[in-house]
Amino acid sequence: MKKIILYSNVSSINKHWKNALQDNYSILSISNYKKLVEYITLNKSSVILLLDELSLKSIQDAIEELSYYTHVNLLLFNARPEVHHASTLLSTNIKGYENAYLDKGNLLQMVESVQDGKQWLFSELTNYIIGKFIQAREQGEPSFVSTLTVKEKEIALMIADGYTNKEIVQAEKIALSTVKGHICKIFEKAGVTDRVSLVLKFRK
Repeated sequence: MKKIILYSNVSSINKHWKNALQDNYSILSISNYKKLVEYITLNKSSVILLLDELSLKSIQDAIEELSYYTHVNLLLFNARPEVHHASTLLSTNIKGYENAYLDKGNLLQMVESVQDGKQWLFSELTNYIIGKFIQAREQGEPSFVSTLTVKEKEIALMIADGYTNKEIVQAEKIALSTVKGHICKIFEKAGVTDRVSLVLKFRK
């Protein structure tokens, strides 16, 4: 059973995380940061770490220190997530950022997504990223765009503009299954696994 470490000094957050995850994962709760570092230093097996940002003195220092532990998949949480602050953390090694009280279903999906090598960001942050980098697209297209078919390019640009699958279906007047097929090929050619990563390609 996959192990998950919970780090929070807030009992309600710890309880919420345990209730959501204990049926599917082996849970270890640690509330002392020094002990957390000692544990991941001694135990080198791959692990997912749920880290409560408000339980840390300095999130930047913690992220920098934890980045040395490549076997740790870091998920960051905040009871009051703020979009601009969260966007400044995207260049770090965090695999996900969410509200600490994320509902059970989405929390499980978040963990599963990270296990599959994907990144997970709360919806407001995703929309912020998409909006922020729409203009960057006009400064030049990323190299992978030249490998796309005409239709794939249209859909890739729609995704970069924040279109949902349903909106693409309506705009292109094609079936949802066709849209999903195009997106799968776009992701493959772009070397990404999710919409956020695709949008970030247009940033570069």
